[in-house]
Amino acid sequence: MGLKDYYTWTYPNIPEHVAQELDQLGRSLVVVGIIGRSRCGLANKMRAFRMEPSGDHKPADGQCQCYYKPGTSALLLHFETTFDDAILGQQIDGTMEQEGASFDFDEFYERMKCRFLRMMLLALHVCHIVVYVETGQTFDLSLVTILQLMKFAREQHLMQFLPSLLKETPAGALLGEKCRLCTPRILFLFENFPQDDATTKECVSACEFQTEDSIYEFLRHNQIITNSSSSSLLALPNNKQFVFYNAHEELHADRLLQSIELLNLDMRKVDVKEEDDDLEVLELAPFEGFVKSYGESFEKTNYEEQQYKEEHTAWHFLQRHIQDALLGCFDEGSFKQVPQKGQLQLLSAHEWHDCMGELHKLLLPGAATQEHSRNEDYRLFLQTFDESLNYEKKFWAHLCEIGLKLGIAAYKKAAPAIYGSSMHQQLLADAIIAFEEEGRGPPAAAAIAKMSEICLRHWQDGRQQCEQLSLRSQPCTQPRDMPHDKHSSGVIHVSSCNCGRTQGRREDPFSLQQANYEFYEHMAKMCNLCGKVKQFKLPIFEPSNNDYRAAAFEVAFPLLHAERKNAELEPEEEDEELPSGDEEEQQHITESNGCSQPLSPTFGSDLNMSIAGFGVSLNESEPCFEQEADSTSEAESSSSATSSVESNNELVLQLKEPAKKQEEPCEESTSAPSLTSTTEYLPGLVHTLSKVGLLPLFPSWSLACVGPSSIYSHNTGLQEHFQSGFLSGANFLLPWDVQLRLVHAPKHYHNSHQPHMSKKQQRYRKHGDRMVLKIFVGFEYECSRGHRFMMCRPDRVLRGGADIERDTCSKMVHTNMPLYYPCPCRSQKNYLAQLMRIHVVTPKAPVNIIVDPKVCMGKDKYTFTLGSLVPPRLSQSAYWILRLPYVYQGDDELIAPPEKLEPDDMMAGGYLLAGMFGIAETDPTLDLNDQGSASGLGTFTRI
Repeated sequence: MGLKDYYTWTYPNIPEHVAQELDQLGRSLVVVGIIGRSRCGLANKMRAFRMEPSGDHKPADGQCQCYYKPGTSALLLHFETTFDDAILGQQIDGTMEQEGASFDFDEFYERMKCRFLRMMLLALHVCHIVVYVETGQTFDLSLVTILQLMKFAREQHLMQFLPSLLKETPAGALLGEKCRLCTPRILFLFENFPQDDATTKECVSACEFQTEDSIYEFLRHNQIITNSSSSSLLALPNNKQFVFYNAHEELHADRLLQSIELLNLDMRKVDVKEEDDDLEVLELAPFEGFVKSYGESFEKTNYEEQQYKEEHTAWHFLQRHIQDALLGCFDEGSFKQVPQKGQLQLLSAHEWHDCMGELHKLLLPGAATQEHSRNEDYRLFLQTFDESLNYEKKFWAHLCEIGLKLGIAAYKKAAPAIYGSSMHQQLLADAIIAFEEEGRGPPAAAAIAKMSEICLRHWQDGRQQCEQLSLRSQPCTQPRDMPHDKHSSGVIHVSSCNCGRTQGRREDPFSLQQANYEFYEHMAKMCNLCGKVKQFKLPIFEPSNNDYRAAAFEVAFPLLHAERKNAELEPEEEDEELPSGDEEEQQHITESNGCSQPLSPTFGSDLNMSIAGFGVSLNESEPCFEQEADSTSEAESSSSATSSVESNNELVLQLKEPAKKQEEPCEESTSAPSLTSTTEYLPGLVHTLSKVGLLPLFPSWSLACVGPSSIYSHNTGLQEHFQSGFLSGANFLLPWDVQLRLVHAPKHYHNSHQPHMSKKQQRYRKHGDRMVLKIFVGFEYECSRGHRFMMCRPDRVLRGGADIERDTCSKMVHTNMPLYYPCPCRSQKNYLAQLMRIHVVTPKAPVNIIVDPKVCMGKDKYTFTLGSLVPPRLSQSAYWILRLPYVYQGDDELIAPPEKLEPDDMMAGGYLLAGMFGIAETDPTLDLNDQGSASGLGTFTRI
């Protein structure tokens, strides 16, 4: 024992000499359990009793440290639990090493609480007195909850198996039916006193009495203590103090400050007389009177306070309750209202060790033997003890169950008969809000997941919408499980027919054919003009049998582009494989396709015109004029060079002899096989890199002559009865003046054909070789609400005659026009208008206007064309309307319109390439739909 006046050991390793001393006590051993909270590194709660563990002691969860002071009848058990900061730190470190980032605080807290409850239950069954140590200055209300759980665990679990398991052991006869020594008396030790209160006897006693009343009310209200000792978990003494505040001693003081205080006491003198020998010591004091005694008179006046401080200790506080147990009046004052005589069993040290051993095995996890596990109730206790005590989990689960019902009810109440995924997500979000009104805690996430699954099943149970996206990204509103002939999104657009005279309601298209062909065919039946107009027949797929299919593309655009490059790099190999007839046809198609490549105009002139042919293929059918064409191109270039000075940017046109129609086809042309596929069709629109020989099933463009040029008046613009739906002031075409200088053919050609010229041609010739062509052009945009308007600039809507200035149209036709533009109609939603029509009023002159539109769009930069080998001619003195596709589709991808356009990048959604117009001499031998052949076309010039 050394300098200490007590023994200490770790249970059950009791020293032999200590066991002998305890055996001498007989059946007068009072066991006191010390449990609660601590903040020191050794998890020591015995400092108030002036006891400490040995120097090599290491705290551990579930460990019991025993203390015995010779000459007393009390055995003190110090329980080390997860409520000690040192133990809790060990558990956190161990759990973090095992679980890492998946550390769940709620689960960890419940596990720590259950371990503390096991130790607390052990203390209630093997101790006569339980001292709960609290490091705070006030009573911790969470202890009431813990005591409630302990009462529940004892009544619902422990009493189901303890009597039967202990009955077969010596401990059963000693502990009786209640399986414990007595209803233990609980005491409360507060290590710290409120700092703001004085430490006088009156203040300390008042604080202790006030805390006692509060604790009694809490325990009584929650039925921790009752009038019957058999139904009470704990006992409180009657008219005896059970709360102790440590007000006069600092239990965990700073060692340095203690050393300074001891130095001060050593220098202090009893009397007030100062001798000469003490002067040297007094000089060391920091201030006068530092070591001077208060004197005898002061000590006598504070005698009562000094005596109270000496007697007000935790050891004296505990001894009064130990004496009650030794005198046999321990239970007479257990309950304040009705004193009763309860069970109090004092055992010898040997008997107590037997009882402690059995209960220690049964109550602490991992200590039970295989024989104990045979009991069904005990096995159930081991399996469900932690879960049954997790009242927070049950509370949160109850709240989440209520929230789950509210959320499901809110979802089903607001759910329509048929709805899509967006509506489902909105309803689910509203259901989560309804859930969160009641649902709380850790299981909320799992409950929301369960609610989402239930709502999903409710949606999929015959209420799911088809949701096949239309070409405008609108979902189909038809039921998914019910068959339907065609998809319908319920969204209605307003669009005009091919000629623009009649507007109608169109359903949101779900196929390219429905968007670009079927609607306009349906509108043609309703419009009294569409059936009368002269249509340009665009090339389409014509199957040779019923077994035809769409062409397949692995990776449409890049692969075709690479294939086209390879074809250009190896022309000789391909030429060797083809026969002579195929070689000419392949060369004709390749060069004709090359003609559709955009030509860059020269911007040096006011008219912004370039003079260039559309390709060599246009003259291949006339080899006799090959040399003449070369000389003509030289004449054009020289003429173009001088025209800027002399002719005010005139456009030069070479007049030639009209080609004669061949009565019988050439043998080569009849024998040459057609390269157009009759078994595979192009699934999308024709573009510059489309696979050679593939044509679409239906035309996506429309080119029609809606009447003579006289139907348009530049003073009034487009009237409502002719073109409906135009916004006010945006219904005018832009005038375009093109100066043209005719170059006569060679003398023999001119003389031989002079008599055959018509009167109208002769009349033009009489006016000289120069003429001015008056062309009217309009770029029409149309939004989904049916609003139509013309543009005067790529970034400006036409606002009446004030916006029509000189050279306005000339700049427009040589500038890329955006495919989409914000509609100027007033609406909360910003509708995008699409470039749908190009209006052209041709002049009264012996020339034809040629159109070759190209639309560039998509992330792969598709360039869509009409698909005609030779650009179509527009007849003179007529009103022509070119209708563009409503939806654009590449080889295997749909190009959707942008959701929103940025003001600084109007071309992001696509654009119409500049330079789509050309001019050529009128050839009366050619019909409108007989322009697939290049023969007789002569030369024409790109404007």
